[in-house]
Amino acid sequence: MSRSAQDVLELDKLRELLRQRTTCAPGHRHIDALAPTTDRAALDAHFALIRESREWLRSGRELGFGGLADPQTWLDRLEGVGTVLEPREFLDAATLLDTAAWLKPQFKEDAAKFPLLAARAASLADFRDLLAAIRRAILPNAEISDDASPALRRIRASVSETRTAIQKTLRQILRARNAEASEDYVTLRNDRFVIPVRAEQRRSVPGVMHGASATGQTVFLEPLETVESNNQLVQLAEEEAAEIVRILRSLTERLQSMRAQLAAAAETIAEFDSAFARARFAQDFDATTPEFSDSNELRLDAARHPVLENKLRRENRPIVPMSLNLGGEERLLVISGPNTGGKTVALKTTGIAALSAQSAIPVAAQRAVLPIFDRVLVDIGDEQSIAADLSTFSAHMLNLKSMLEEATPQTLVLVDEVGTGTAPEEGAALAVALLDEFRAKKCIVLATTHHDRLKTYASTTPGVVNAAVEFDDVHLRPTYRLMVGVPGGSSGIAIAQRLGLPHDLIERARSLLAPEALQAADLIAYLHRSRDELDRTQQQMNAERQALEEERKKLRTEWVERQQLRIGQLEAQFAEMQKRFDENVAAVVEAVKDRELRAQLEKSSRRKLQDARGEARDELNAAVVQTLSDSQSDLGVSAAATNAPSAASLQPGAKIRVRGFSKPVVLRRIDGNTAEIEAGPLRMKVAVDQITGVEGPPPGTTSASPSRLNVTVTSKPSENPASDEINVIGSTVEEATGRVDKFLDEAALANRARVRIIHGHGTGALRKGLARFLSSHPLVASTASENEERGGKAITIVELRA
Repeated sequence: MSRSAQDVLELDKLRELLRQRTTCAPGHRHIDALAPTTDRAALDAHFALIRESREWLRSGRELGFGGLADPQTWLDRLEGVGTVLEPREFLDAATLLDTAAWLKPQFKEDAAKFPLLAARAASLADFRDLLAAIRRAILPNAEISDDASPALRRIRASVSETRTAIQKTLRQILRARNAEASEDYVTLRNDRFVIPVRAEQRRSVPGVMHGASATGQTVFLEPLETVESNNQLVQLAEEEAAEIVRILRSLTERLQSMRAQLAAAAETIAEFDSAFARARFAQDFDATTPEFSDSNELRLDAARHPVLENKLRRENRPIVPMSLNLGGEERLLVISGPNTGGKTVALKTTGIAALSAQSAIPVAAQRAVLPIFDRVLVDIGDEQSIAADLSTFSAHMLNLKSMLEEATPQTLVLVDEVGTGTAPEEGAALAVALLDEFRAKKCIVLATTHHDRLKTYASTTPGVVNAAVEFDDVHLRPTYRLMVGVPGGSSGIAIAQRLGLPHDLIERARSLLAPEALQAADLIAYLHRSRDELDRTQQQMNAERQALEEERKKLRTEWVERQQLRIGQLEAQFAEMQKRFDENVAAVVEAVKDRELRAQLEKSSRRKLQDARGEARDELNAAVVQTLSDSQSDLGVSAAATNAPSAASLQPGAKIRVRGFSKPVVLRRIDGNTAEIEAGPLRMKVAVDQITGVEGPPPGTTSASPSRLNVTVTSKPSENPASDEINVIGSTVEEATGRVDKFLDEAALANRARVRIIHGHGTGALRKGLARFLSSHPLVASTASENEERGGKAITIVELRA
């Protein structure tokens, strides 16, 4: 009977790699239970948890359960009726309760970043009371604590008192007898306190004998004075044992009442340990989360067989990744090439990738896109995986027959050395017929071969693709690289030469090759050389493209830095001029002695200052745009490269191109030769002749082709004089101060003592600008933020002067 696909593809050895990365017995068992499934939702849930576990590990943190004793034994015992756990088992149970208590809040602070881990940890029951009861009753050395119950404490106190009294009485008897040093001690026999007496003096001490020494010269007597006390001590010991049993039974019953929650906690910890073990495996083997395709796409980029990779690592040898892509109409891949070249490894790598993905194990590849296979069928007959009595032609045929019967369009079929074990012509013909049957069933098939006829079949049959494992003809050794799209040569004579067969024999073998075989070998060699040349060209183009991209980024960075420097200089000059102007105006106003006249001058000058600042800002914006436009020559862009748009196309709301801006901006309005534009949160004015193009019509306009309707609703702020508040949300600082200034004048005329300014949160720039303006306003007595329940810092309360 053939071994299963999991055995042949070494899934259990892969699980062993995962088991090595677990930290507790439940996690170990969880890994053992991983098996292929077709439940897409369950797989997605597993991989989502693994993804968060990888992120946790990447942050430099770890998660392990090394202190957890295996809970399986005592959990199973709790199911028995009348069971009483042993103290040592309670200590084991305490490790589970401890671990659950530690794990429960572990992800609380990072719940937003690790929602799945946090939810699972939070689902753990609260065992604190139960843990406290066990810790109170059971000491770390598995003895029962005096604090386990008041009755036990009382009994043990009585035991201690009785024992002390007995020992005191016995010592008094020893002193009265003037016992020799060798007999001056108290000891225990049959759980009763006794004293040693020479055999010939036994009658001098009335009492009960409880034994003699090995020589018979000494007997151990319980004097009559202590018989009753010893009896009481025995009775107390029995009461102590009974109380201990009662305590253990009570604790056992508490555990039994919470067995479901305890089992769930053990399962949750097992799931955590398993997920983190798979995350560690993914880190160690640079594995990826597979993508499950809804079609029949099978794509592996730089895939490796992790068991083989682990073996080669121990030998300090590198592994050669393989890549392939099947799907659509191309479902059958015929792999050819020399022996020991890696053909069987290619099959096993593909198979283990499929089994890993459907067992919720990250795939050792840069990228893995796989269908959900209903089964993986294999016929791989190398010496390492099939016993000698199953490696015959008949065994292969029986295996292939059963595979044909089971195969469906959702099946992955892996066949090694198809058609071998019989005459080459018959084997090749049978192999073609078998592959055609699998092709008719629309399976995804990977088959290896040495037959030239199968290479021809793959080259001429729709849906079938050739692939080769590369062989280095110069050094006469395999490279183990899989090349899809070209057939491979067997290179048997070259390998024989490398292994040291005589030169004359090698030349004789070459002369015996049929002419068509030589022609086929030459053609395959030509294809391989062409493929190598194409690969080299592609690598060169990629390198050049990367260099050009880096140079472009460098030039762009330098250009941006230059423009930022120029704009910064303009801003600094503007700020300095504005400061000097403000100081001059303030000095003139301060020189006026008349209070009323000075207030009028302050108000008038403030308005004129606002107008001047607005005009200066417009000039600064124009200068900035001109600077950006002039600097286009730095990047070799001609200002006349574009045609000016027509006046009809310049509609408010349209996306336009402005010279000096890398991205389109929104046109707000046209005012003569000036256009007001909006770039993100910024508004500015530019000359109309700086507009170089129109990207799209304004929202709400119709066109010949249907488009999504965009509706913009603008709420106009209320400035009703009868109102005691003003809404300036969406205004610039300059616009807001102008409107607020007018609003305050009207509020003062209306004899209002208190008004509200609604400016919102936003970036905070509007609030800060208004605060600066209000701090120097002659009508403002004080300002404060609104109460939190009524808007908080989004609203400023202004108290006006009387």
